Amino acid sequence: MRVVILGKPGMEPQRTSASAPEVAPTPPSDAGGPTPGEALSIPTEASTPPKTDTGGNEDAASAAPEPARESGGWRYWLRPLVLSVLVMLLLGLTLWDMGRVPDRPARPTVLMATPAAGATVSASDPGLTDALARLRQALARRDARLLATLADPDGVLLAAYSGGLPDSGFTMSDTTRFAQDVLGGSQQLTILGWRNDGRGRVIVLTDGWAGKPLRSSANSTLELTSLSAIGLVPKNGTWYWRYLLPDSAGNLAQQARSMGWQELALPASR
Repeated sequence: MRVVILGKPGMEPQRTSASAPEVAPTPPSDAGGPTPGEALSIPTEASTPPKTDTGGNEDAASAAPEPARESGGWRYWLRPLVLSVLVMLLLGLTLWDMGRVPDRPARPTVLMATPAAGATVSASDPGLTDALARLRQALARRDARLLATLADPDGVLLAAYSGGLPDSGFTMSDTTRFAQDVLGGSQQLTILGWRNDGRGRVIVLTDGWAGKPLRSSANSTLELTSLSAIGLVPKNGTWYWRYLLPDSAGNLAQQARSMGWQELALPASR
């Protein structure tokens, strides 16, 4: 006979505390596993780390002295030493540059005066005014080509200044090359004044030439001085550069202070 117990939907039979839970049977283990009903034990990590074999070097490591710390004293003196080396280097370069660039003589004092009446050369001569303007422009720009265009067709005479324009000297036929030679290295070439020599010619007082030896003959040279004279002569109404006269004996500097010179009343060169 079969007995059927009826209840409300959703209701399940409650187990009593006395009833034991159902435990699934555990199959026996062939590898020595737990037997049925035996609890599994999970090993836990030990709080103390495992000791490693140091081969007896623990005492030697603890007994070894600590490395000495690097001293910072040299860093304190490094910057002053570097600055001292730089100062000495700059001082040496300054002394070397002072010895390389020659000292330029001081510009002489020039006596300016109005020419006496009846002078053989007039300051209003248009040809002379044009020649002086071109000469100043060539010297200011150190333009050898422009200076060569002022040269006398017969060449330029090179001689030492002895108080006036000489009648002879060493003739420079290649005026373009000669202009390049005399202008090379010169700085701030200026015309300090001019005067007539009483013979229808003009002496121009110039300053700023670079000192250098110039060939004055086949076997001799003449030193170009900072203060030198340029001689202009007229030919057929045109003024030419005929003389270059270095002041080797100081006669030109003496005349600059004692004789009257005329100032260039010309517009500034461009």
